[in-house]
Amino acid sequence: MANSGDRSGQHHQRNFQVDLGGVVDLLSRHIYSGPRVYLRELLQNGVDAVAARREIDPTAPQEIRIRPIVADRTTFSLTDTGIGLTAEEARDLLTTVGRTSKRDEFGLQREGRLGQFGVGLLSCFMVADGITMVSRAADPAARAIHWTGFSDGTFELTELTAEQTDALPVGTTTHLTPRPDERALLSENAVVRIATEYGRYLPVDITVEGVRHTRITTDPVFVDEVDKATRLTAGRERLGRSPFDVIDLSGPDAPDVQGVAYVLPAPQAPHMTRNHSVYVHRMLVENGPTPLLPSWAFFVECEISSTRLSPTASRESLVEDAALIATREHLGNRIRSWLLDTARSTPHRLREFTAVHDLALRQLCLSDAELASTMLQFLTFETTDGRLTASEIVELVTGSGRELQISRSLDDFRQIAALTPPHPGSATPVVVNGGYVHDAELVWMFPQVFDGVQVSTADLRASLDLLDLPPLSESRRTGALERSVAEALSDHQISGAVRVFEPTDVPAVFVTDRAATASRDRNEVKGQTTEQWASILDTVDLAFGASAQPESTRPLSVLCLNWSCPLVRQLASAADAAVVSRTIRLLYVQALLAGRRPLGTRERALLTGSLSDLVALSLGPEL
Repeated sequence: MANSGDRSGQHHQRNFQVDLGGVVDLLSRHIYSGPRVYLRELLQNGVDAVAARREIDPTAPQEIRIRPIVADRTTFSLTDTGIGLTAEEARDLLTTVGRTSKRDEFGLQREGRLGQFGVGLLSCFMVADGITMVSRAADPAARAIHWTGFSDGTFELTELTAEQTDALPVGTTTHLTPRPDERALLSENAVVRIATEYGRYLPVDITVEGVRHTRITTDPVFVDEVDKATRLTAGRERLGRSPFDVIDLSGPDAPDVQGVAYVLPAPQAPHMTRNHSVYVHRMLVENGPTPLLPSWAFFVECEISSTRLSPTASRESLVEDAALIATREHLGNRIRSWLLDTARSTPHRLREFTAVHDLALRQLCLSDAELASTMLQFLTFETTDGRLTASEIVELVTGSGRELQISRSLDDFRQIAALTPPHPGSATPVVVNGGYVHDAELVWMFPQVFDGVQVSTADLRASLDLLDLPPLSESRRTGALERSVAEALSDHQISGAVRVFEPTDVPAVFVTDRAATASRDRNEVKGQTTEQWASILDTVDLAFGASAQPESTRPLSVLCLNWSCPLVRQLASAADAAVVSRTIRLLYVQALLAGRRPLGTRERALLTGSLSDLVALSLGPEL
């Protein structure tokens, strides 16, 4: 049996001792973004108190009056016409931070209430060393109270006399005597600005009574009663220019959500964020980027209000919960519906929209198959037949029986386009430039969106093979010219080809694939690096040696001369091999420049040498 003096089995319950100064420091440094939120917290307490009183007296006034510091006024005050507090309620609410059971009893923690009365009042210590609150409860039997809290954690609570109580209206007035370093936040200009930012849509009449009287609250643009013209005007004031359109974000599937989305009238980069305004119970919670909108909806700026979303402890952002996910899905559906409805009802407006937000729509189609089935047809693509919409491309290939192909890169497309006649025959494929962002992925979606369409990858060799050969009677001259190209450009491992293509004033095009380009870059580096690295690059070249590869997979590097060009036919008749060689080298450099390819060290040296030789031949021997 335990000794009577042994106290190890005894349990003693103690309450935590909270240092108010430490709590205020925690609020200001780690929970709230800054001391300016004191006014938001007071406004929220007032709104909750007004709502609680209206539940028992629907005829009660709904007012909040703010008296900021002005020249002859040294104290800030905020008065609400809410339910007020009794002495018992004040003790429970204002002395124990975080307790919610008593708030339930007093009607301050019900559905539709956003504030936390005790914590909210503590935020005032960020701007004042003392808080005084005078409150008369709606209960006619209760006495009014006078409560004063100090930053050292102490407070005084006094019940007023019956006469004093009768002289006061139902409601609460909070007085703040500012610290000198925070006085500016309680001045008239700051109070009007902060109150407008947080409380302009609150369902109470808020007035700032300073040197001038300023009514803060206005009717929100996102309620159902507001017409489109008014919303467009509000969008113009918000964006600084008229929005392209305005989208109603309300819908029967989410009755707790109201909002408008302003469609931006200018292109918006996908990585840029917009300043969306998000309200919970009409109190501003977020003003900037928000997780509420899907990532693809970067062509809108929104004002959204919800009674279902949950703010974080600081009430400056939203909790990522099921309600937020459902709201995001709803907002995405509303924006998507606007796009689909516009496509059906006013296609010309949609074409205007796609011209402004082309990149956004491309990303949108990739993420939403249903939207792509409607929107993809309006997007434009660069092709060898010019810039065409997807529907025009489909009509072209299905009507003529031509193939639809996609180039691997912008460089490949430029080469294929140079080899494609301006009036192609029925056998020539329609090639889409796959070098732009999202275009290749979108074209590969064509078979899923459009019936009877197949897509394949464009092949430079196939494009070269589609060109007409010179007349058979000229085969001796063209064969000799191809050999001359191989000899003149042997150091560059470039073969020659002679074909017939348009336009006739283009003497040659240079066709090369990625493997040949990589080999060319390695050769460029070998001439500028150490012997050890040059040996390593030689080993790489040997590993990818063309002699060990089948013809169809060998690097493609061809200077294709145009037999339709008079210069090429004249070159085929030249007897001077040196002139032919120099001219071929110049044509090679010209083809590189025409194809927008940079000249390497070897190409620049080749250009300089060829020009020098031609000048010397033109001037004759030196005297």
